[in-house]
Amino acid sequence: MTLPAPALAEIRRPSRLLPALGFVLTGLAGRALIDKLLALRGGAELVAHWAQLSSLADIVAGVTLAGIGIGLTGRVAGVAPCRQRQLFGEALRLGLMLSGACLLVCVALALSGRLALLPAPQAGLVLPALGVGWLAVAPGLLTAWLLGRGQPGRAMACVAAMLSAPLLALALAASGAELASLLAAQILVGGVATALLLTGEGSWREALAQRHGLRPFIAAGIAIGILSPAATAVARMEIAASASWEIAGAVQALWRSSEWITAIAAGLLNAHFLPRLAAARDAAGFAAELRVASRQVLAPATLALGLLWLLLPQVLALLYREGLPVDRVDALAFFAGDALRMLSWIFLFGLFACGAGWAVSVGELLSLPLFAALLWLLPGPLSLPAIGLAWMLAYAVYAGFNGWALRRVTGLLR
Repeated sequence: MTLPAPALAEIRRPSRLLPALGFVLTGLAGRALIDKLLALRGGAELVAHWAQLSSLADIVAGVTLAGIGIGLTGRVAGVAPCRQRQLFGEALRLGLMLSGACLLVCVALALSGRLALLPAPQAGLVLPALGVGWLAVAPGLLTAWLLGRGQPGRAMACVAAMLSAPLLALALAASGAELASLLAAQILVGGVATALLLTGEGSWREALAQRHGLRPFIAAGIAIGILSPAATAVARMEIAASASWEIAGAVQALWRSSEWITAIAAGLLNAHFLPRLAAARDAAGFAAELRVASRQVLAPATLALGLLWLLLPQVLALLYREGLPVDRVDALAFFAGDALRMLSWIFLFGLFACGAGWAVSVGELLSLPLFAALLWLLPGPLSLPAIGLAWMLAYAVYAGFNGWALRRVTGLLR
């Protein structure tokens, strides 16, 4: 059953773009504030350590949210309202089980010493970070469900609520206890949100045993949710080992700075255009939505990246502090890679809308995992320009594969 015409018109309503933008900016601003407070308290090293812990949490949560979560947004946008709650129930059942299995594996690896991604003083925070990831699944699926229903304003409120306690905890944390305070606050809000969702409306609980088409996204979630954060963490370790944690923190600062643009682009593609692509009734409509997404997201985002590159010293001083070992020449390849990354996402969300989980899964090997592999293959001590070239090359390959895969799946890009 497809959506009736009034529901399709609601999903395609242009005014939904601003609430979708607010949803993206809320999460981005919260993460930026956390990084800013950490940089003021402990410099680039503390920022890099928090990024490592966040990658561990992302492995557990992302195995669900990067596949089933995105699939939920697309599927909800393409079905009648009577089935939307059933889809949320199925997503909860699959997501908590899938991330739970990932959590158990990661805990076993951590206890055996095979997740040594942090210096010794922070090693004890690995297990709490993994728990944070599992507790983020249920509220993350709720926001995905709300986006698919065309309610980005409510999704924004959920994200703001989830970020408020960690920010307060960090602001009040004693010196040296910043990371532990952040994790404790995330465990608290994630636990409360998960408990409320699992004990809430009975119609969701009754739907937990039903199946409505989210299983094809499991493989994509495993590929993106595990490989991306794991490859990012390995890349940071390789940079720190070959250069220093200061350079790893500088790379993280570059990523976070350009994330103000790339994350907005990805968020708009997910929150605004994925439902439109999924609700497209024919090939011509699908192709038209792809062109609109390119025109409204990719073009202005690429121009914004150029402006950010020109103002990079001032932006880094504002977001972090002065004196980070980064200049415009060192950062140029990073920004070129970011532009290619956003191009690849246009194709990626088209693949998600088509349900092409196989292509998403295969292509994931050619993004961050390829970047980490290139860093490992580079000879000698790593420098920022060399790291940037590896970043750009990885996303050139990724964009090319996604474009080819979408052409193969749909035939629309001929």
